[in-house]
Amino acid sequence: MVIRLAVLLAAYPASRPSALVAQCPDGSPPPCRAAPARATPTPPPNSVAVLYFDNLSPDTADAYLADGLTEAVSLRLGHSTQLVVKSPSAVRRLRGRSADLDPAALGRELSVAHLVQGSVRRRGGRLLVTVTLTRAHNGVQEWGERYDRVETDLLVVEEDIGQRVAEAVAGRLLPGDREGLSRRPTSNPAAYDHYLKGNFLIAQRTARAALLAVAEYEIAVGLDPTFARAWARLAFAAGLFADWNLEWPGLSRDSVLARGLAAEARARELDPRLADAWIARGYLLRWTNAPTTAAEAALARAVELDSSNAEAWHHYGLALFEGRRDSSARAAFQRAVALDPTRAIGLAALAWVEFDLRRDTQALRWADSALRVDPAFAHGYEHRAQVLAHLGRYAAARADAEHAIRLAQRPASLAMLAIVEALAGDTAAAKRRLADIDPVRDADQHLWTITALVVAGEPERALTALERLSYRKPQLLAALRSREFDAIRDDPRFQRLIEEATPK
Repeated sequence: MVIRLAVLLAAYPASRPSALVAQCPDGSPPPCRAAPARATPTPPPNSVAVLYFDNLSPDTADAYLADGLTEAVSLRLGHSTQLVVKSPSAVRRLRGRSADLDPAALGRELSVAHLVQGSVRRRGGRLLVTVTLTRAHNGVQEWGERYDRVETDLLVVEEDIGQRVAEAVAGRLLPGDREGLSRRPTSNPAAYDHYLKGNFLIAQRTARAALLAVAEYEIAVGLDPTFARAWARLAFAAGLFADWNLEWPGLSRDSVLARGLAAEARARELDPRLADAWIARGYLLRWTNAPTTAAEAALARAVELDSSNAEAWHHYGLALFEGRRDSSARAAFQRAVALDPTRAIGLAALAWVEFDLRRDTQALRWADSALRVDPAFAHGYEHRAQVLAHLGRYAAARADAEHAIRLAQRPASLAMLAIVEALAGDTAAAKRRLADIDPVRDADQHLWTITALVVAGEPERALTALERLSYRKPQLLAALRSREFDAIRDDPRFQRLIEEATPK
């Protein structure tokens, strides 16, 4: 169901457009398993990956600077039409491992010809940045620099690194590329610092970090009201609050959505071609009762503006799926995974498209792939448990559900175990497990709690909970397509829910 798809988004926020069916880390199709040895394709000579810079500051809180500089340099290089740049999300999986791999191994892992590596240290109001560009296949350094600047010069350092790397890889730059590489998102160093802190926090995908990120973005736009990227990220954060049903102090859910829509409108006013602003708009519209076509249109614009953005394609897929455009949704998710084969949430999305279309064998292959690229993905184990149970593999399904509980103590994992028990025929155990679950409160986070009630044979409790949910109509309508609701599909109360959620 699409509700399950939307719970984790962009936690897994690009660069092999031709590999539209790549799913496993080795490039093989799912299920992920050992593939026969084969020649490694030669990466494009203009391909480059920016590895995450090391934070050498004594204060670990300065980690946001290293991450921010890494992602900013990668984003700048991505503006060049002369380069093929690996997305930060694709590089992120090598954090903590890159020091143990030689350049050739890193190049093979990322399928790039050039590697950018570096470190950042803040000391006494100054920034010490060391950066190198290395030819991956032989480890030869092509360029290197050491910057010792006042900390307010971060944008200057970032711009210089981008231009020097681009020139070293591509040679003479085209005028348009040079302009894109030199464009600064803000002229206010303090606003930029708060923006980077916000990005570092929002990537943690926790309620507390999201609140702190909002505060950082608000400071950033307060210091520079023309900072379009900060407005866009503030809007995206509002979407996360609506998606996760988090409390924004002093604001109702509708007020959070209104605030987010105002922020994305400001971002688009300042920069109509900013893909992040259109992503935020589509994300927010999905949580209103606006027609699904409105969110689809916004996200279509986002992928038009930045066709290498895996997150944009992922959100586009969600909007299409909610609009019952299953084939188009599958294609969008496949595009997201092709751009970033390590994107576990994207692989899980494909698993759920296939599952909701009752193609369980295909769903299992995608679910296997999601867990291959991220063995700690709790939602992935929940997803796979349900698929396995419908395939009659109850022992394996139970093992996955129990592992999800160990990874993430949350009602959805317990509900999934109850679903497995009920599908295996032990409805008494399932009902005992569901006895202490609040189907309304917990289903606002994840609809599996109500799904479990249906499968366990408690239709009245399930229908009452469905009638009290705060889900927006597009998500609820998409979720109620699931086969799990077949047992109550003919009930007049269920039919009324469908009628009320269907666009007039």
